[in-house]
Parts: sequence; C-alpha cells; structure tokens
Amino acid sequence: MPPTVTVYTVPNCSSCEAVKRFLGSRGVPFTEKNVREDPAALAEMQARANVRIAPVTVIGEQAFYGTFDDQRPLLEAALRENGV
Repeated sequence: MPPTVTVYTVPNCSSCEAVKRFLGSRGVPFTEKNVREDPAALAEMQARANVRIAPVTVIGEQAFYGTFDDQRPLLEAALRENGV
C-alpha cells in the first residue's frame, strides 16, 4: 500500500505549487493542508518537521522541507523507496 502523502502549504508560495505539480505529474495522491488558514495544520507540521516555513512534504513517516529544488531529489528517492 502506498504511503500517505501530505503537503503543508501557504498561499502564493511558488515552491508549494511546484511540490503539488511534481506529485500530480507522477499521479501521487496527496492531502494539502494550508497552514496559514488552519492553526491545527500548522501545529501538526511543526510537530512532524520541526520547522515553521512551508512547504513541508510528508511521505509516510518522512518529512521534507525547504524549497522545491531542495526537496525534489529527496522526494524522488522517497517515492522510489515506496514503489510510487
């Protein structure tokens, strides 16, 4: 069974949009949580990744953060490891 994928985002964030496009282009279903509008999602993101800045991408138990360019190779490897 593929891992659960969650993307924590904020509005008007180019890296957030790039992460969503990247996952979408690979057919990876994900849940988006807007941390600016949802205080519970912000707390959840901070607990998972220990950062306050979106985007944060969580694949299974692994959390990735930073710009899309920083996350991309890590996301590709995590998706490969999970057979996605």
